Amino acid sequence: MSEFLSSHELLNLEEELRVANQLLYVEKKSNEGVAKSFKSLSLRTGWATYLWSDGEGLLNLKSSEPAAPKTDQFDLAIKFALARKHFSVFVFPINTKEAWLQAKLFFSTNQPDLSGVVKCLFILPVGKDHPFFLRHGKAIQLNMGLDGNYVLRDGQWVSANELP
Repeated sequence: MSEFLSSHELLNLEEELRVANQLLYVEKKSNEGVAKSFKSLSLRTGWATYLWSDGEGLLNLKSSEPAAPKTDQFDLAIKFALARKHFSVFVFPINTKEAWLQAKLFFSTNQPDLSGVVKCLFILPVGKDHPFFLRHGKAIQLNMGLDGNYVLRDGQWVSANELP
């Protein structure tokens, strides 16, 4: 399984989550490796980190417990997250068609306060936006411009694939 985020991107995201006072969002095409990446973040920081899966619910990434009850739908999962009283990180991959539609419907009729101790990171489809995210969120640019296997040579980043 590939990594959703590189270790450098996870460190940058960790800092963003620590200081966030609003929802965070990132655009990604795929969710491949998302659980593995955020589980490593959770284990390294000790944070309670939950990953929402449409139809399954919110999974605590540090435990092998089943999904939290009644969190299989997006609106129920957001309400569960906002009811938390302690620092927690909730990751909502809403870059599939069904999940994106659920989120658009929810945020069209609700304006939840996402500025408390609960930190929410939304994974949006590339090229899609919603007024709620634009007004109340912060876009995280995790791509440092170095997609692939690069090395530093003579002060410049060079693709390792192009080295002799």
